[in-house]
Amino acid sequence: MIAERVMQTEVHLKINGVDVSADINKHFLSLTYTDHEEDNADDLQLELDDVGGVWIGNWLESAEDAKIAATIAPLGSHALPCGDFEIDSLDVSGPPSTVSLKATALPFEATLRTATNTKAWENLNLSAIANEIASKNNMAAMYESTFDPFYDRKEQRDISDIVFLQELCRNAGISLKVSGGDIVLFDASVYEQKPSIMTLKKGESNIKSYRFGKSKNDTYSSCRVAYTDPQSEQTIEYTFTPPGYDPNGQVLNINERVTSRDEAREVAKRRLRGKNKQQPRAELKLAGDVRLVSGVTVDVAGFGMFDGKYIVQRAKHAVKKGSGYTTSPQLRRVLEGY
Repeated sequence: MIAERVMQTEVHLKINGVDVSADINKHFLSLTYTDHEEDNADDLQLELDDVGGVWIGNWLESAEDAKIAATIAPLGSHALPCGDFEIDSLDVSGPPSTVSLKATALPFEATLRTATNTKAWENLNLSAIANEIASKNNMAAMYESTFDPFYDRKEQRDISDIVFLQELCRNAGISLKVSGGDIVLFDASVYEQKPSIMTLKKGESNIKSYRFGKSKNDTYSSCRVAYTDPQSEQTIEYTFTPPGYDPNGQVLNINERVTSRDEAREVAKRRLRGKNKQQPRAELKLAGDVRLVSGVTVDVAGFGMFDGKYIVQRAKHAVKKGSGYTTSPQLRRVLEGY
């Protein structure tokens, strides 16, 4: 058991299924777990002191490509299972001699990321494409959305499976992440509707630092989807404007195959959401809190124009020798009317 006395937080660590916490305890310097909402794979970093040369030899060689699992456990609180990762980089530096391990839920050498493919996908839903890609890469796919677009034909041209799938998801307004050996596809708007788990209030919450920001660049008031069938020459179109937005503002124009006005409306709503969902945004650093994980919502108060309901895009949990446990969430404002 790796004990962090300052914040009374413990880290439990397993490598290839073997509990190594007791062996590493005397050498522990830090552990950082980053939990992403979408696009990026979760990752884990571990730093150990190696003044006595314990780790630099055979142990490091055997640790290459090893599986690692960690749990952050503040005393008197619920534990935070960080998931399963594969070690994909090792670094030694000094003096004083230190060893750093970096692990990811999707290794950089994984064929899902590195192997490029060219393929025509025909008459399939997005969920079916995700299942096939996951199965081919010895992974599982979890599809958590009621919206499951159907494709007559999609071409994957000399790109990796994960990049192709990310492009499909981005265009469909579906979020994607890799965690615990699974590919997870989900509807972020559903997560945004869940009740906030806490209020982060300036001057009252245990906030160590904060930064808020917003920009008008690449934001739109409405989205117009229009498609003309080459055979029937009939045009299907729909313009979506969320409540409260200026109907005369900047319009996002999309020319994409749709088969009905209902489908055009759904595409317009999701494309506009994808463009606008990063505004406004925030980054905070707090005393460690295992409740703050990607996908949960929080209320922000006391910050004027930035007050409101936010969703956690990324949460970085760090346990460091001498300075304890901190959580640094990256937030984006929940979109209304989408």
